[in-house]
Amino acid sequence: MNPTRAFYPVQLALLTLISLPALATEGGVDNIGPGTDGFYILPLDVNNLPDHMFAFNIYYNHYEAKKLDISSLGGKVPDVKIKSDAIIPRLDYLSPLRVFGGRLGGYIAQPYLKQQVSLFGMSDTRESMGDTTVAPIILWDLGKNLTVGTALEITLPTGEYDATRLANTSNNFYTYKPLVSATWLPNERTELSIKTTYSFNKENPDTHYRSGQIFHFDYSASYKVTDNLSLGVNGYYLKQTTDDKQYGRTVVNIYGEDVDDGVKGQVFAIGPAVYFTFLKYASAEVRWAKEFDVQNRPEGDMLWAKLTIPFAL
Repeated sequence: MNPTRAFYPVQLALLTLISLPALATEGGVDNIGPGTDGFYILPLDVNNLPDHMFAFNIYYNHYEAKKLDISSLGGKVPDVKIKSDAIIPRLDYLSPLRVFGGRLGGYIAQPYLKQQVSLFGMSDTRESMGDTTVAPIILWDLGKNLTVGTALEITLPTGEYDATRLANTSNNFYTYKPLVSATWLPNERTELSIKTTYSFNKENPDTHYRSGQIFHFDYSASYKVTDNLSLGVNGYYLKQTTDDKQYGRTVVNIYGEDVDDGVKGQVFAIGPAVYFTFLKYASAEVRWAKEFDVQNRPEGDMLWAKLTIPFAL
């Protein structure tokens, strides 16, 4: 194998920077949005929901990091400041159509982002629409206390991208993510939700860089302290499983050492969360998570807030 070895300073900076976690970049990150989904990822009692069920969701995300681990490129990067904010409306739809015994639906999300990046003595800020995500989904009702879903998320490079800039609101490549999720109530006051994805990234045509495949897992657990208020924990785990490549060659150490690392990223995060229901079916939640065990990624704090308003037509 002939690994890619040399990068100009700006290319290296671009390779190692992080955009909004809802829209990751090259260098081992991804179009994932770790921690996006928390409590009650899926609706329960799906078979008894109206034939044409909708949910309007509005997410707010804030991410801030002052550490950047690039093990593949020589270790810790000094003087890093990465800050991003996003507002992400998402519309969910559940139809009466049945596929493999489950109800067919879909969703679309369109973020608006503000990115601020400082590293290697350079800084940049960018604010605009980001990459669009669409997905068909099938939900299976396995009783009033358990719903399982599967989907195929497709992220489209609809945001703004410039290979010479540090901050971008697009990754400039397509990502395909098969997804499995579940929400389970083991008893009347306890809730557990999980979401697992596996990402397949296409090549960025401007840089000829292809980020590796990534396994990703969101989790949450909550307990009802009142009929309307739940407290719990949430977090995520992300592990890159295949090498990053550029011009078809594995990306390795900045010093040209043939370590065959592939710039594989990894992160684990955990933190507290609160969930509140109102107007019978609407809900709001706030979740915070601290990142640990980071490799080839920024290390920081993640905040998600979400408002959900379901309705039927």
